[in-house]
Amino acid sequence: MQAKKILVVGIVQGVGFRPFIQRIAIKNGLTGYVRNLGGSEVEIFVEGSEERIKNFLEDLIKKKPRVAKIEEISVIEAEPKGFKDFVIKKSGFKFSKRSMIPPDFAMCDFCKREILDPRSRFYGYPFHSCAWCGPRFSMIERIPYDRENTSMRDFPLCDECLREYNDIRNIRRYHIQGISCPRCGPKVWLSDRDGNVIECSNPIKEAARLIDEGFIIAVKGIGGFHIAALATDDDVVLKLRRRKRRKAKPFAIMALDENVASSIVVIDEKALMILRSPESPILLLPEKEGSPVSRYVAPGLRKQGIMLAYTPLHYLLLRETLDKFLIMTSGNIHEKPMVIDNEAAFKILGNIADFFLLHNRRIVNRVDDSVVRFTDGEPTLLRRGRGYAPEWIRIPIKLKREIIAFGAELQNAGGIGFDDKVILTQFIGDTDKFENLVELEKYLNFFIRMYDINPSNSLIVADKHPLYSSRKLAEKWAEEYGSPILFVQHHLAHIASVVAENRIKDTVVGIAIDGVGYGDDGNIWGGEIIVLKEDGRYERVGHLEYIPLPGGDRAVRYPVRSLIGFLSTFMVEDEIIDFLRERNLIRGLPLGEKEARVAINQSKNAILHSSTGRFLDSISALLGICFERDYEGEPAIKLEEFSYGGKIVEDLSFKVTKLDGKYIIRTSKFLEEVIDKMDEIGEKSIGATVQFKLGESLGTVAAKVAEMIGAEIIVISGGSAVNDYIIKGVRRGINGYKLYRNRKVPPGDGGIALGQIYLAGVWSND
Repeated sequence: MQAKKILVVGIVQGVGFRPFIQRIAIKNGLTGYVRNLGGSEVEIFVEGSEERIKNFLEDLIKKKPRVAKIEEISVIEAEPKGFKDFVIKKSGFKFSKRSMIPPDFAMCDFCKREILDPRSRFYGYPFHSCAWCGPRFSMIERIPYDRENTSMRDFPLCDECLREYNDIRNIRRYHIQGISCPRCGPKVWLSDRDGNVIECSNPIKEAARLIDEGFIIAVKGIGGFHIAALATDDDVVLKLRRRKRRKAKPFAIMALDENVASSIVVIDEKALMILRSPESPILLLPEKEGSPVSRYVAPGLRKQGIMLAYTPLHYLLLRETLDKFLIMTSGNIHEKPMVIDNEAAFKILGNIADFFLLHNRRIVNRVDDSVVRFTDGEPTLLRRGRGYAPEWIRIPIKLKREIIAFGAELQNAGGIGFDDKVILTQFIGDTDKFENLVELEKYLNFFIRMYDINPSNSLIVADKHPLYSSRKLAEKWAEEYGSPILFVQHHLAHIASVVAENRIKDTVVGIAIDGVGYGDDGNIWGGEIIVLKEDGRYERVGHLEYIPLPGGDRAVRYPVRSLIGFLSTFMVEDEIIDFLRERNLIRGLPLGEKEARVAINQSKNAILHSSTGRFLDSISALLGICFERDYEGEPAIKLEEFSYGGKIVEDLSFKVTKLDGKYIIRTSKFLEEVIDKMDEIGEKSIGATVQFKLGESLGTVAAKVAEMIGAEIIVISGGSAVNDYIIKGVRRGINGYKLYRNRKVPPGDGGIALGQIYLAGVWSND
């Protein structure tokens, strides 16, 4: 007789792990117990022969539940205690090891079958879930993950559910904390915008009927509200745009299933795996020719953002509609947090939605839908939320002290770090908006509480930009808790995020390409080549040419201003005005020629930038693709979309010079050559060539630097590192060097906190 105490770390709470352990222990003839502990880990004690314990451990690894993830197993010799059977013990609250809080999981096929089966007691039940699916993170208030620590504590189990909960033979419902049924679970109802309940036998069916008639419905989901509307009716889509004050940003579409989705977008095996995964994100895919979707859903884009119905409520709603797919966009007002509370929904969404499909399960943690696209054939996160957060990310160093990171500013996420792990918050949004800044602080506090982090003993880290709201919040925390604070340069953090998630332990040459970031020299950076050493030392060895940005933020909003900054480097005022007139680009400025002349004069003393984003914006304006930026990255996104089908013009290339020991990629000279050949080359080919050749030049310089210093790895990150043309160009330019990109976090600013924590850890470990 032997005994072992086993600690399992990973996603092992809220996924049917304890029932699974009990089943395989009984199968292998072992006695003992299993229980949750307060760090989201699971403790197992087994007694039996050496052979039986060995078989048990093999089953534990090979037969684990569908959505469980085992990161670490510790097996410790113990003294036998003479247990007579194997039981699930009441959870403990002490920390032995920290583990992962489970994310929300999409509805599984088994639950889907049951809600569609008239013989099942779950027929038509919009809150059905089991061990393998349903809300987790969005409804957890504290750990360990037990029903009383979630919003499901408001719904005591009925006799029948309790019987299933205690039935070890019921694999999907035995000891599963989130289960319920129509008798004991949450209820759904329909109301008008004044909160008056609409009496009807089937609120979901009635909501579907109203949507089919052209009404807009606010739908309470698992991580927040959606706004649902027809995606096929131009008038409805335009009405929704007016109400949401959303000129051009694309709306997401939710489809009943992959068959419906395939009538809208092109789906291959890779895409299908992502759409049907437990994470079930919004996936950007090429729209099919003849798609019934209104052109106003994603104006100017060839891709649609599509997801499959991932909860029973959404599935039942879509099933009752005529189209079987709908716009399903975040329930918020412009650039503010998604609504999670019923009463707040009436106040905030009352001017957007005509009716409200509500339920009485509290949403504890707001979680937006995740967004994924393919870049160079590989999935890339654009927004990390439902399904992915709050899984941790292991990094290649062990932190000597706990770290709290406040991220960047736009499309932000914060994070905490301990041991060799980083936990990022879910997508927060633009923290230059006060409500989002409050959300950042709320969720940093949540994870600090969950993982027993003491801010007074922690290192605080923020972006180097002196005016970022997130930095100011970090400074407030540092003062309040008496904590040391570090500031990390924006693009260095981008590069470090790739090093961290890929667990690289060597010197790398990093390419950072994005919109704007505060540079070490006080200028705006955004097209950088930086050497990052294993010990955290770094050197900026190259960048895009410095160009004036006339009007600052106004140039970001109106890309013709950015273009004027470039033109001012090789044209005089009258030449610029004549050129803008000839290309009919004056219309891209709200105040016309008067504004153009102001911008030209501002260029003489404007702040300088090396931004990839502003260069791409300028090309977008030059080609007449986008004259006003309505959402983050819009001109560059539309440029990439517009360019598909264009040919790469090989005799165009960026000139590279050296200045003060740094490689300078001459964007203005390239633009001058492009303008000279505009009448010879098709506009799509200009777009494709500019992006591809920019990537190639960045890759060529990075490879040259890598060869000089003996580095073997090149990494790339930043908001522009999702661009197909640029990444393909970089791959050609690096000529066989290994290229690493972000996979677990967005390459944009949603991954900055990961890089901040890694660098702060390296610097503070010395």
